[in-house]
Amino acid sequence: MKHDAAQTILLVDDEESILKALRRLLVDTPVKVLSATSGAEALELIEQNNVSLIISDQRMPGMTGVEMLKRSREISPDTVRILLTGYADITATVDAINEGAIAYYFNKPWDDELLLSRIKESLDMQAVRTENKWLQELTRKQNKKLKEFNASLEQRVEEQTSEIREQHEELKRSFMETIKAFSLIVELRFQDVGSHSQRVAALVKRMLQNFDFGPQEYQNIVVAAFLHDIGKISIPDRILARDPDKYNTSDRELVQKHPILGQSCLYHINGFEEVGILIRNHHENYDGSGYPDKLAGNQIPVGSMLIRIADTFDHLAFAKGYPNLSVINEASAYLVQHSGTKFDPKLVSKFIECDAAREFLFKESSAISEKDPAELREGMVIACDVRTKNGMFLVPKGARLSPGMIGRICKINKIDPVTERIQVYKKNYSTEEKTGYVPV
Repeated sequence: MKHDAAQTILLVDDEESILKALRRLLVDTPVKVLSATSGAEALELIEQNNVSLIISDQRMPGMTGVEMLKRSREISPDTVRILLTGYADITATVDAINEGAIAYYFNKPWDDELLLSRIKESLDMQAVRTENKWLQELTRKQNKKLKEFNASLEQRVEEQTSEIREQHEELKRSFMETIKAFSLIVELRFQDVGSHSQRVAALVKRMLQNFDFGPQEYQNIVVAAFLHDIGKISIPDRILARDPDKYNTSDRELVQKHPILGQSCLYHINGFEEVGILIRNHHENYDGSGYPDKLAGNQIPVGSMLIRIADTFDHLAFAKGYPNLSVINEASAYLVQHSGTKFDPKLVSKFIECDAAREFLFKESSAISEKDPAELREGMVIACDVRTKNGMFLVPKGARLSPGMIGRICKINKIDPVTERIQVYKKNYSTEEKTGYVPV
């Protein structure tokens, strides 16, 4: 990830005792702390450092806190600014608030608990804004590349129709490979998830066999299944590391924004509007108790409800590693138990009828052989999770290899080698069997 460095707070006051008091307040906060005793010194530090938050006294010789904070906005407009002031300076403080120069002000002496709460809140929001900017820039660049490629594609259609048709087929394959690469971004950050996005997409594709969707609708739903958790990238690690039962109100509100953030990530990619809507609604409940929009029943897109079922099932089935038949049955029973509240009863019935959970079961052979990536063949069943030297999760145990999966393994192996020879069951299963992991 791009933003690994600790955030920086700048303390500005001409009294060393005040600076020491603020440093003590921040001693347990994982931030880099800078300090300045004048407005001029503070402005120099802001120019030299990426400052997330400034806490400044109002009354200082040479330059007041308000003056310094106004000038700091020109240097670093996204920095959060807090002013410490006395009642005599209230007029200047109000003017600064109205002009957008400061976000909060505190009268001296301040309340430590309240000030620390505002600092942490500001840092969390600053981290989210920074991550969102990075994601928006990433999607903008990808969108530009897609536009440039489409422009060149149209030009070549006029020159060689047959060649373009071949390249169009390759583009469709590359498109899905790109989508899988985007889903891998999420799985690289949350390695405990394993290949969650791939499994959710596999389950959704299995359920879609029972629906009469057109090619575009089908593709939108599958793409949304791969990318349904992309909004979680912008949520601070300290929140995602906690047990959800221990979230406070602020944590829960931030986590529940991830479907909206996921939609925002795709906003600038032409043609992904419907995919964004499906991602936004994948945590809505059938009875209207979900989030973010409290939709109910038929208000929720069918694709979102399918992803909701697959997402829940996979989290339950893989909570303690690769599942056995008992765990899969318990996960399926949970879906049935919550039909009509969390899930659409008709879609849960289709999930049970199509036996989608069977995609996670396979006939294990006691005989296992080891293969190099170049020796892998279509239909082989992976006997042990496959990871690279640097920890990238490639393929889960039980995956039946498709040509696309083999191609990805071989490509990645060239730049990030697989740590050990790949273990496969000696018996290969044909793609006609329904006992293996569906190729995705």
